[in-house]
Amino acid sequence: MIHLFSHNDLDGKSCGYLAQLAFGDNCKISYCSHGTINDRVEMLLDNPRERKTEIIITDIAVNEDLMMRLDERSNAGGKVKLIDHHATALHFNGFDWGHVQVRYDDERLTCATSLFYEYLIENGKLKPTGALDEYVELVRLYDTWEWFDQKVEAKRLNDLFFILPPDKFEDQIMDRLKGDSFQFSETETTILDLEEENIADYIKKKQRQMVEIWDTWSLGEGSEEKTYKIGILHAERYHSELGNEINRENPHLDLIVILNIANKRIGLRTIHDEVDCSIYAKQYGGGGHPKASGGNMTSEAFEKFVVAAYHEQPRRIDAPKNEHNVKENPDGSLYVNNHREVSKIYSEDNQTWLITHKTHPVDETFESYQAAENYVKRHFEGWLMRDDEANNNN
Repeated sequence: MIHLFSHNDLDGKSCGYLAQLAFGDNCKISYCSHGTINDRVEMLLDNPRERKTEIIITDIAVNEDLMMRLDERSNAGGKVKLIDHHATALHFNGFDWGHVQVRYDDERLTCATSLFYEYLIENGKLKPTGALDEYVELVRLYDTWEWFDQKVEAKRLNDLFFILPPDKFEDQIMDRLKGDSFQFSETETTILDLEEENIADYIKKKQRQMVEIWDTWSLGEGSEEKTYKIGILHAERYHSELGNEINRENPHLDLIVILNIANKRIGLRTIHDEVDCSIYAKQYGGGGHPKASGGNMTSEAFEKFVVAAYHEQPRRIDAPKNEHNVKENPDGSLYVNNHREVSKIYSEDNQTWLITHKTHPVDETFESYQAAENYVKRHFEGWLMRDDEANNNN
């Protein structure tokens, strides 16, 4: 008997679908969160009736104590395999039973489903098919965010994963994985089109609710101290879409923190290469990818992201329909914040950009308008004034 432990997102559950195809009824599958994986693996290890059970773990890792217990089981002749793609799990490569790979040789990012698929093929447990190849690549593209601007079907697959009840999604996917190609049905396409409209409306609503805070942090003594400008949202749905779009609309923020109070979880998203969400998430017992991670709503997280943010007012969105007070106007673009303080971005030579705040010059100069605007939003929390307000300030 094989017992597969896997994460409960699309990547993790897709490993379960592959295991069903490869092992059939000889495989029991447990989908776990980061908060439940250790307890479930420990329960199996403590059960004497499970001594001969083969253990496979995909897309999620266990703590150090269980890591050593799994190694003892492997050394005693037990079958153990861990397959993951998160950099935070690379230390498992120190064991014969661990396989953690973040990138392929051609620099493409991996996912657990693609690594597990290759493992099953190499060991003669699965044969590649057109449907499997297409599905696994869609999962990889979505999980690594390589889909953006090039393979929207990957995102739509994840949307469908959340729209349909878990059992129905699994049944439909399993039927299709046995075929020659993987495609959405006409009904699914209609559902997904409607869902995209709902997502767009939801993102606009949440953008207006976001508050921003500063956070100076480190992982403890000897760790580098960093200061981040963070956007905070409360949301129960569409975390990936929210994180991606709101990061793009607010490049002055280092990262977005999305709070789900009901589940006591936080999601972290960034678009900046110099920011690593997986490291930041370690403060809250979490991890994941550099640009997309998660953590627990610990008491420290609650104080920082809920209590502290409670006293902040959302920064309004930029005026969307201006004709005169527009961005990149060398003569000046006016911004205002919740304290009614006015900032002006302008250029005297059409090459460098300058800022005044409350009529006082800012010492820095900026090579682009975007850099200047990032500064105004980051340090003064301003937004582009409406035309009528700007006319009254000229």
